[in-house]
Amino acid sequence: MRTRNKGIALLLAGVLTFSLAGCGAGSDDSAPTEPAADTATEQESTRAPETVETDTGSDEHEPVTVVWLNQYNEDGIIKWTEWVKEQVESKYPYITLDMQTYSADEIDSILLTKIASDDAPQIFSCRTASIPEYVDAGYVYDLSNEPWIGNVAESFVQSAVVNGIQVYVPMDTNYSGIFYNKDIFEENGLEIPETADDLYAVCDALKAKGIEPFSCGFGELWTLEEYFFPIWMTYCVGGYGGFDANRAWFTDLEAGNTTFTGDEAFAAAFSTLYALRDYFSEDPMTTDWNTALGKVATGEGAMICNGSWTIDGILSINPDANIGTFAIPLTNDVADTVLVEGPGTGPMCFNTEDPELLDASLKVFEVMYSPESGQSYAELGNKISTFKNADLSFNPAFGDMQAYSADGLSWSKGGVTQFGSEGYNIFDSRVQEYLMKDSLDIEGLTAALDSDFAAMRN
Repeated sequence: MRTRNKGIALLLAGVLTFSLAGCGAGSDDSAPTEPAADTATEQESTRAPETVETDTGSDEHEPVTVVWLNQYNEDGIIKWTEWVKEQVESKYPYITLDMQTYSADEIDSILLTKIASDDAPQIFSCRTASIPEYVDAGYVYDLSNEPWIGNVAESFVQSAVVNGIQVYVPMDTNYSGIFYNKDIFEENGLEIPETADDLYAVCDALKAKGIEPFSCGFGELWTLEEYFFPIWMTYCVGGYGGFDANRAWFTDLEAGNTTFTGDEAFAAAFSTLYALRDYFSEDPMTTDWNTALGKVATGEGAMICNGSWTIDGILSINPDANIGTFAIPLTNDVADTVLVEGPGTGPMCFNTEDPELLDASLKVFEVMYSPESGQSYAELGNKISTFKNADLSFNPAFGDMQAYSADGLSWSKGGVTQFGSEGYNIFDSRVQEYLMKDSLDIEGLTAALDSDFAAMRN
């Protein structure tokens, strides 16, 4: 176990009021992925999960409360957390699991405030980019010796080692692309677009029918990232080099080793995002995530660009929604189109100096990472599980995503570094500002970003 130091001041200085991914803080510093095994057995996603055995020695323990601070806001994952709570408190009657749920936009701020007040939660999530700071400050317990790790595929376990610390274990892997209402496409005679021209033609056809082509919830800035970064990454691996050649791209930008100005892939990505603006929701900057999900769920909107947690969000609103996935076509060369993938995140354990509290927290992890829990997490949350031998046959949409991997048309963002908290704050604000301008201004955006990052370094 590491000894904690009081690095809270540095962390507080860089805290954001928004986060990356909706439920998994999506986007990750991770190794190449290997999707969990999929069996052919058909099953219902609502089946009752198996239970765990009761600890007969629980009477020997003093009552203890374990606080779990999380950002799980989709109904399916909330049901899973409730299942975990029930199982923990049944198996270990002396443990009370206190669930505290916040939005992705506020969780970092809440977490840091609690740590600074000596009220740290025992189990917590945070912005992926902030994880190394928490590790360096000594707040993260090393999970590497926990026996339940063996329930998860090794490649995913290794993806979550930061500075020699096993900070978490991903429970799912995520794909970033376009999630669409299949019924809307079928009713309007639309095919999955394979080229950029195809995509714009589909958008024009939807707009002519009074259907919102892309539903956007940019009122929560992390969702803007989930539109921009898959486009940027796809351009890079589709012919510009970039992330494929240099997975330290983000940290190089922060360090001043490269610039936004003159970056052809960045310019192409922002130009595409700006062009798609004509097909976004009305007032996208004031629309929240759940509203955007609801539009696709009900057929008011046809598509949404985000991570695979989107499926859970849509089905939570309309369980009968028929949802599919395809990669974003950015050029008229089909070979340039790839589906971006990478492991999700997972809960972390606070490095408490209280041995009884730590022991109770690790027992929660034991239940959380049991095979029964892994299957429950996948089914209730509509997730592509990282657990060995997980059965994913309950959701046909997963086949859409895994087909890209099987055909060699996916690209893993594993190992791609990320901006730190301050870097994302600067980046998101500038992209939002220039996306709202009346005319495309690549030179103005890149010059502003370079100036902002230089000021940050100084």
